Amino acid sequence: MDSLLREESKLNLRNFLVYFLFIASCGCTNLQTNPVASITQTAILQDVSWLASDEMQGRHYRSIEARKAAKYIADKWKLAGLTPLPSKTSMYIPTDDPRDSPNVAAMYQGSGDTYVLLTAHYDHLKPRKTGTDRIYNGADDNASGTAALLAIAGALSKTQTPLESSIVLVAFTGEEAGLVGSEHFANNAPIPLHAIRGLINLDMISRGEPNTIFLEGAPDAPRINMAIVRANKEVGLNIIRNKHTDWLYRSDQAPFLEKNVPCIFLSVEDHEDYHRVTDHTEKILPELAAKTAQLVFLTAIDLAHPVP
Repeated sequence: MDSLLREESKLNLRNFLVYFLFIASCGCTNLQTNPVASITQTAILQDVSWLASDEMQGRHYRSIEARKAAKYIADKWKLAGLTPLPSKTSMYIPTDDPRDSPNVAAMYQGSGDTYVLLTAHYDHLKPRKTGTDRIYNGADDNASGTAALLAIAGALSKTQTPLESSIVLVAFTGEEAGLVGSEHFANNAPIPLHAIRGLINLDMISRGEPNTIFLEGAPDAPRINMAIVRANKEVGLNIIRNKHTDWLYRSDQAPFLEKNVPCIFLSVEDHEDYHRVTDHTEKILPELAAKTAQLVFLTAIDLAHPVP
């Protein structure tokens, strides 16, 4: 009798293992891929490599290449299932000057009427007229921040939890020309500025000390800061806060700060390749950019949940 019970137990265990392996192999489990895990160094590096290639000629905001970059961003966001902003039929939001490449904006729909904005500029500088290397590739500035938005869009496509706030991604044009795109967006806002729970801007996130990012604006945006603290328990970045308060008015969060939108800014310190033709892809730290993107994704999800 004991022998029969042992054989039956072995058979049941074997049948269970076969069933489990079958279910796993056909993808029929209820386990969901962790969205954060989809934000990888490989994806970041791939997008930075394309955006910062010599063929893109520096992505000056009034160039054919900048328009190619805008299409590249919009196509990836469409593929991730994002949609245009309310009342818009396109992800392209032109400025008032037809010579400018457009802002690109897309949304992951929440159930309510509030928003969390994640932003980065995609333009850089026009080629210089002379020299062996004429192209300002702008790998760190700001292909890195743009690549982070693309990776975050992919993670949003895998998100299963319903959100209250919509998460809006905006790739700004003309930052290098004096915040052209962000000024236009803030002054002609396609969404109510008072309904923005927080804005996180990414500009240069892939150079400097490994695993170290600088955060500005935390004292005036306590809810965003607390969400970042919670998110960083999972990501583990070394975050240096409020060391360069002047940075707050050097990038695309500035027009929104002037309109009392809660904003924070993530960046690295200026380096030897800042605004030089030597800002090349091989010099970036893909792990830093990926972890910063993970931090921003988790922070945005936190901010988009109902306010306690």
